[in-house]
Amino acid sequence: MNQLNTNHKLILFPLLLMLIAFVLRNVIYLTWIPNFIFYILPMGDSGLFLPLLGIAIICLSATNKINRIEIALIPFLILLTYFYFPWWMFLVPGNFSLYFSYLVSSLVYLGLIFYGTYFLLKDKLGQEVEIIEANNKSYKPTDELSDKEFLPTLLLCLFVGMLGVHRFYVGKIGTGVAMIFTLGGLGIWVLVDFILICIGSFRDIEGRVVKYQRVIVNEQANNTGIAEELEKFAELKEKGIISEEEFNKKKEELL
Repeated sequence: MNQLNTNHKLILFPLLLMLIAFVLRNVIYLTWIPNFIFYILPMGDSGLFLPLLGIAIICLSATNKINRIEIALIPFLILLTYFYFPWWMFLVPGNFSLYFSYLVSSLVYLGLIFYGTYFLLKDKLGQEVEIIEANNKSYKPTDELSDKEFLPTLLLCLFVGMLGVHRFYVGKIGTGVAMIFTLGGLGIWVLVDFILICIGSFRDIEGRVVKYQRVIVNEQANNTGIAEELEKFAELKEKGIISEEEFNKKKEELL
């Protein structure tokens, strides 16, 4: 935990206050606490789950236990905004000053978490988290095969494509965020990506093609191994260690 930086702390502080607020409101409600304290504390309907989940992600990020765990903060922020922003105040009439205090406190807490998350992603992933990635000069489409696996990319697109997880997987952070906020372009963007993946035209952040290649690699490896074996037996035949008949027999077995 010695790698806990300022961005981690910016996210942890509101999450800890969310835990404290839940405990005060639902576990050990104390009558002597002034009401205004509850007005300025964050209020949400997720219970302990979301704050604890956020704290777990930050702890894993600080200890570098899981590579790129910071990406999990993006869908986490979507859920946090849904449960902790007071949407109901726009639908249910009530005390304006009370609603205003809830609104301001929510904006402050969520703002700190969003601010810390942005710079944490920028520092940890080594690139700007942008909505538009078309201006990324390092993107140069090539015919080179990507090191990202075809099957995980396909399955991520199929099951959680609306959240852009398959794009996060291939390193396209910016368009992944855009897919979250547009719900995968209302499904159209996800469908296009799925088709591109199936036909082997989907590319990673470096412009390399994500294509099924395991069989090709294995065949190449097998052919290389057979060729090496034949060379060894040919050398043994030339040295007179094995006969022509034995060499031909081994050749038939390998081929």
